Amino acid sequence: MKVKRLLMRLAVLSILYIGLSSSGLPDINKDYVKFGSKLYASKHELRNFEYREFLNDLKLTKQNDKFSKCLYDSTQWLVKFKNSYNEPMTNMYHWHLAYDNYPVVNVTKEAADLYCEWLTTKYNNQTKKKFKKVVFRLPTEIEWKKLSSPLLGHNLPWYGNYLYENDKTPLANIKVMDYVSGKTDYVSDGGFHTIVTGHYKANKLGIFDVIGNVAEMTQNGIIKGGSWDNFLDECTIDKSQKFDLPDPRVGFRVIMEVIEE
Repeated sequence: MKVKRLLMRLAVLSILYIGLSSSGLPDINKDYVKFGSKLYASKHELRNFEYREFLNDLKLTKQNDKFSKCLYDSTQWLVKFKNSYNEPMTNMYHWHLAYDNYPVVNVTKEAADLYCEWLTTKYNNQTKKKFKKVVFRLPTEIEWKKLSSPLLGHNLPWYGNYLYENDKTPLANIKVMDYVSGKTDYVSDGGFHTIVTGHYKANKLGIFDVIGNVAEMTQNGIIKGGSWDNFLDECTIDKSQKFDLPDPRVGFRVIMEVIEE
């Protein structure tokens, strides 16, 4: 308990003093792609710098109850992986600038929903915006499958059933089995845990990390896409995963629904 309290104090200090240079609001033309008549999906899984801006705003506006509900639980790096050396991830992942563009993890679905509510209010209160009124939210499972953009006859975001493009370039951050050593391989794709978003090739809609990196929450609580700690056959578009949130393997992607153009 002492360790958890100390980490929470460090988290609060990092939010207050590191801050961001941007408003935390998305550039719709740059950061989102259209995948339905009035639906847009974020190209990236939500990143630490975006979530930190949200927490910073809650703290500055003294929304302490929401802040407590939404603060990430860094101790989950140790709780979920007791036999791994994850102290650096526990101590630095959510606040250090080196992890700014890594996907946010260790948050609850309630926190993800509250982030979407906050983003909706911030966007709609702008004077200059692309649309008059929008709602940001988690995708439904059906919407997630649509934005994942599987090709006809395939169950992955790309053509074929393999992790590598031309058997050389990895297409996602997941784990594989090294059949020579008989051990699980986390690093051959370039990432041991999570990795910076957008590192791998996007799907045909221009959306990154549809599978792997972090599994993604949906509106109805189903988790899709698999994570850095899943094998390829666990990550296919038709599969879902079970995690006890918060978890270092689970984040979320935001979609935007246009209510009034």
